[in-house]
Amino acid sequence: MSHVLVIPYPSRGHINPMMNLSKLLVSHNPNILVTFVVTQEWQTLINSEPKPDNIRLETIPNVSGDNFMKVVEAVMTEMEAPFQRLIDRLVQPQPTLIICDAFLFWAVDVGNRRNIPVAAFWTTSTSELWVQFFHIFLQGKHLAKN
Repeated sequence: MSHVLVIPYPSRGHINPMMNLSKLLVSHNPNILVTFVVTQEWQTLINSEPKPDNIRLETIPNVSGDNFMKVVEAVMTEMEAPFQRLIDRLVQPQPTLIICDAFLFWAVDVGNRRNIPVAAFWTTSTSELWVQFFHIFLQGKHLAKN
């Protein structure tokens, strides 16, 4: 049996597409187990929606901040350690793949350190991808000049 860990960025606009992907995966292969990992604040939402038996929910502690950038910083610095502890507990079956939100680049490092393949999933539109890339690219060029 394949065991896929799915970890979205803790926001509804990221959680919903990743849950839809998870449902598609298990609908095409009943031998896939998905462990869907969310912060505790999202547990009620996820539990209230129907999902197949081979999608199970696990939680890690909430992250918070008093503004948008503080929340982003918390997601990037406070979610990795609890996610690693969760992986340590998941022994039957061992995870065989991590699908992470593309914003959670630390999840790629976790997978690499544990020899678990990782696929990053972009949850927003292609135009958003272009805006993010363009913004980051221009910011990088600006920083390189200074």
